[in-house]
Amino acid sequence: MTAREKKRRAAMIAVAYYLEQEAAINKLEVKDYSAWVSSGKEVLMDNRNMVQRRGRALRKRA
Repeated sequence: MTAREKKRRAAMIAVAYYLEQEAAINKLEVKDYSAWVSSGKEVLMDNRNMVQRRGRALRKRA
């Protein structure tokens, strides 16, 4: 096996490993992404609820 063949083989192995890792990350991100979105929506709803409660409390005092 020549030096060029060795380098080519090493490059192919590196690319295959990289693609395998990218696929694994993409599978994890899909699950985490939906959880992240739902938790973000929950935080936004809590913030809106708090703002609305403050507004009602201020109206009652005035």
